[in-house]
Amino acid sequence: MTKSWQWSAALSTLFILAGCGSSGSVIGGDAGGDGGLTATACPGPGCANVGGVFTCAAGFACTLPSMGDIDCGPGSSCAGVCDGSCDVDCTMGATCVITTGESSSSSCDMSTCTVTSGASTSYTCTNGSVCDITMGASSSATCDGGSTCDFECTASCGIECRDSSTCTVQCASDTMPRSFTGSTSCE
Repeated sequence: MTKSWQWSAALSTLFILAGCGSSGSVIGGDAGGDGGLTATACPGPGCANVGGVFTCAAGFACTLPSMGDIDCGPGSSCAGVCDGSCDVDCTMGATCVITTGESSSSSCDMSTCTVTSGASTSYTCTNGSVCDITMGASSSATCDGGSTCDFECTASCGIECRDSSTCTVQCASDTMPRSFTGSTSCE
């Protein structure tokens, strides 16, 4: 009887290690390789912290802590709040839903990104990305490479829409977003 219980406990531990998480939570499918993402909290399995940069590995849906830079790579999903200044990079098919503080920098390359930023932030959306960005005062953004970008400026900001991208902006004084190409700003 004791050996059976020990064997069962060993198998449970092996499953946790193989699944890279004790919660067993999978988003969008199962862990059997059908495209589902395994939920994890950073730092932890699937989300390393090296030199203050949290990197979310392929196959994981990472919940980020309130500090540190964020690198959300191919085949991953990142969500969280970065208090203060941080850098956020979402690349190669990643999905990011991030809130950043003042003086932050964010980029979305071939990904889907929703970012809410504080004042004096910069944002770049490139290479066919789909971006929904809310920016604070004195912020700037660029949408290029055939991306689709929806910007909301809560105060003054400057935005560029180029290279066959599709863009809308809604300034604090606007009741509805408006389409634009080239450069525009909100006062």
